[in-house]
Amino acid sequence: MRILIRTWNRQAGEAVSDDRIVEAERVHIGRGTDQDIELPDLRVTLAHAEIQRSGKNVVIVAKAGAEILVNGTQMREHKLRSGDAIAIGRFQLTVKPAEGNADLQIDVEERASAQEQKKQSAARRSLTLAEAGLSRRWMSWLLFFLVIVPALAIPSWLRFGQGTLPILPTAKGVAIAALVPTDRAWKPGHSSSAHAFFQNDCAKCHRDAFIRVRDEECLACHKGTAQHVDNLHWLALPVFAQARCTDCHHEHKGDDGLVTRHDSQCTSCHIDPQARFDGSKLDAAGDFTAHHPAFTPKVARYDAATQRFNWIEVSQQHPADLHSDTNLKYPHDKHLDPKGIKSPDGKKVLKCADCHEPDTSGVSFKPIDMQRHCAQCHRLDFDQDAPGRTVPHGQPQQVAAVIRDFYARAALAGGVAKPGAPAVVQLRRKPGEQLSREGARAALAWADQQSALVIDEVFDKRLCGYCHIVQHSGDAAAPFAVAPVALARNRLDGAQFSHAAHRTEKCDSCHGDAARSKLSTDVLMPDIKRCRDCHGDHSDTVRIRSTCMECHGYHVAKEQKMGAPAKAMTEPASTTGAAP
Repeated sequence: MRILIRTWNRQAGEAVSDDRIVEAERVHIGRGTDQDIELPDLRVTLAHAEIQRSGKNVVIVAKAGAEILVNGTQMREHKLRSGDAIAIGRFQLTVKPAEGNADLQIDVEERASAQEQKKQSAARRSLTLAEAGLSRRWMSWLLFFLVIVPALAIPSWLRFGQGTLPILPTAKGVAIAALVPTDRAWKPGHSSSAHAFFQNDCAKCHRDAFIRVRDEECLACHKGTAQHVDNLHWLALPVFAQARCTDCHHEHKGDDGLVTRHDSQCTSCHIDPQARFDGSKLDAAGDFTAHHPAFTPKVARYDAATQRFNWIEVSQQHPADLHSDTNLKYPHDKHLDPKGIKSPDGKKVLKCADCHEPDTSGVSFKPIDMQRHCAQCHRLDFDQDAPGRTVPHGQPQQVAAVIRDFYARAALAGGVAKPGAPAVVQLRRKPGEQLSREGARAALAWADQQSALVIDEVFDKRLCGYCHIVQHSGDAAAPFAVAPVALARNRLDGAQFSHAAHRTEKCDSCHGDAARSKLSTDVLMPDIKRCRDCHGDHSDTVRIRSTCMECHGYHVAKEQKMGAPAKAMTEPASTTGAAP
C-alpha cells in the first residue's frame, strides 16, 4: 500500500506543505515517534490507529481504548472515501484523491497549535494559583494524598489487612459506609458473564500485583483449549510464539470484549498469507464480499483394491473434480419429482425433510437409515408366496444365509406350491412325519437350487443391485459382494455452518440443484455466490453483516492444546475410513 502523506504547517502566516510517501502494509498513527503519522498531542495515545487494506478497500481502525471522529461521528473502524475528515486530538486528517502512483492521499493539518490551545485555556481561567496564593508543589502534594488514600490505601487495607467497614446501625451510617472506596475502585469495567462466578476473586487471574495477567493463569482453567495450528514451523513464528491470550480476549469490558470479532484480527494475516508465512499454501482472504476463496468441500474417492475411502479437499472452482464416490445409486431428481414416485401404496410425493431430519444440535442431520427412510417403498421381501418374510439390510453373507434357511425349512416341511418343485416338496406332511433319507436329499437339493436362483435375483436383479454396486465375489457362502457406502455428514473441516440458523429458508433456496441431480456422486453444496446473496461484510448496509468468526473459529478442535509442548505434525493429504 502506497500512501502520500501531505503535512501542512504555517510559516510566516502562510500554509506550507511537506510531502512524503509511506509504503507499507499498515500505516501507523499516534503520538509515538515511531509512528508513520506522528501527532504530538497528549490526547493522542502512543499508538492510536492504523490504516490498512481490507480487500479492495482501505480502512482506518482505532486501537483498543482510542477514539477517532470520522465526519463528526465517533467510530471504531471506517472504510475511507475521498473527502472524509478524521479528527484525532487537535489534528485533522483529510482523505483526498491520490496523486501520481500513490494509492491514497492524506492531508494532515493542525487545527490549533499547542501554544494557541494553551492561550485559549488560560483565557478561560478566572483565577490562577498564584493569584490565589497557592503554590503548584503544595497543590500537587495535596491532590496526591487526596487520590492515593481513598483510591489505594483504603482499598488495600480492606483487601489485604483484614479491615472492616464501620457500619452504623442507622440508615445514614450504611449510606456513609457505602461511599468508602473498596478494591472495586481498581476494576476497569464489568466482568464478562462467563467469569462472573469468580469476579470477586481477583487473585484467580491477577497472581502478582502490578503484573499483567499471564497465559498460565488463563490456561489453569482453559487447558483444553486448542491451538490455531499444530506444526512446529508455524508455532515458532512470532505471530503465534509471541501471542498472548489477552491479545484477543479482553476482560472487564463485558461480554462484547471477551472475544475479539473484528475482521482485521483475521485478515491481517490472511490477506497475503504467502508474504506473512513463508511456505504457506493458503488462498488469500481479505473480506467475504469480494476477496474470499471458493469453498473446498471434502469428497470421497473409493479405492476398490482396499475397499476403503480416501477423503480429499476439492475446490468448487474445479467442477470436473467435484464429485464424491458414494457407491450408492440414488437419483435425487426421481425422488423429488413433483408428480410423485411409485410406491406400494400408490403415488407418493417426497420432500427433502422426509429423509433429511435435523439432529439435536441443529447443525447437521441424522444418518440416513434404511428402515426409517427407504423400507416403505423399497421392501426387502424375496418370495411372493411369503410377502411378510424379508432379508436383513446387512452383510451379504447374512442375506444369503437367511434365503437358504427359508427354502431349506420350506422343502423339509412340504406343502410348497411352486412350479417345477418335486413331489416330495409339494406334498404336505402331517405333524411329526419324517422324510426318508432319499426324500430329504431330494428336498434339500431343490432348496439349494431355489436358493441360488433367489440369491441371484435379490442381489443382481431386483433388490440390492437397485441401489448398490454389486459384484460376483466367487465365494460360495456369499456369492455377491456389495461395495461399502460413504455418506459424508460434515463436508467442511475449516468452517462451521448451522442449518438451524437458516431454518426459515427453504431447502431448494440453497440446494436447488438437488431436484435436477441424476447421480449420487453430485456434490450439492451451494457455492459462495449463494451465501453472498444474504451475507456481507461489517460495512455492508443491505445484507446481513457477518464477521470471519461467524463461520471460522480460531481455536481449531483437532489441533494440539494450548500450553502443551509443541510437536511436529505432518498433515496427511487424505484420511481413510469413515466420513469425517
